[in-house]
Amino acid sequence: MEKIIILAGNGLLPKLIINKCKQKNICFYVLYFTKQNIIKDNSISKKVTFGNVLTELKKIKKSGFNKILMAGSMQRPSLKDLKPDLNSIKLLPKFIKKLMEGGDNNLLTLVIYELEKNGFKILNLKNFLPEIFIGKGNQTKCKISKSNLSDIKKGVKILANISKFDIGQSIIIQHGSVIGIEAAQGTDNLIKQSFPYLKNINEGVLVKMIKKKQDLRVDLPTIGLRTVKFLKKYSLQGIAYSSNKTIILNKLQVINYCEKNKIFLFGV
Repeated sequence: MEKIIILAGNGLLPKLIINKCKQKNICFYVLYFTKQNIIKDNSISKKVTFGNVLTELKKIKKSGFNKILMAGSMQRPSLKDLKPDLNSIKLLPKFIKKLMEGGDNNLLTLVIYELEKNGFKILNLKNFLPEIFIGKGNQTKCKISKSNLSDIKKGVKILANISKFDIGQSIIIQHGSVIGIEAAQGTDNLIKQSFPYLKNINEGVLVKMIKKKQDLRVDLPTIGLRTVKFLKKYSLQGIAYSSNKTIILNKLQVINYCEKNKIFLFGV
């Protein structure tokens, strides 16, 4: 029987993975970074921190678990929160260096490297849950104007050029003007904070793309019902995303909501 470790952060994604494991009769163990246990079963789950996760992984590996799926949003740890144990203390200088350099991609690259060095295989989520990804082109019946397409093109170029700085995955453009770029605040807050700077309602677009040289096994762009509701609330026309590399949570609900509220979903 296949055995998988789920490194779980916040959000719906870890639960979808757990459900898929149950459907496919895959043996799984959850190491969760969240405040509450997402499956309420302490026999196959344990709370961890960045300071002790390597120790817990090594323990589970002795039972034949050597494959890992990383899922859900996680907050970057602060130095005071690390509290490394004996297994992690030797990694502390590298970890601190990456924290000081900034950027999520930097940190995740180090995490993956160290896990693979310890004999773990990081699985690709797209191979495990292909149904949560969304393809190229317009996924709704909503029309996309020439102005929208021009803004999307510009947004894609800007994100491609700044991705080397590992800042964020999203940008809001309206009639060629950059309204906001995602940093530490996250996509939903970017949408909210950009609203006062929109010149006309229902004419700006959100562009959300993977970073250049990003490892596609972790931290993929994610769109959920909350995000598209924010688009409606704060008067944006639609969203462009990296086709087949973007996670859509509650896909049918998201598409139905977009259709009903005339919000386009466009895969680049």
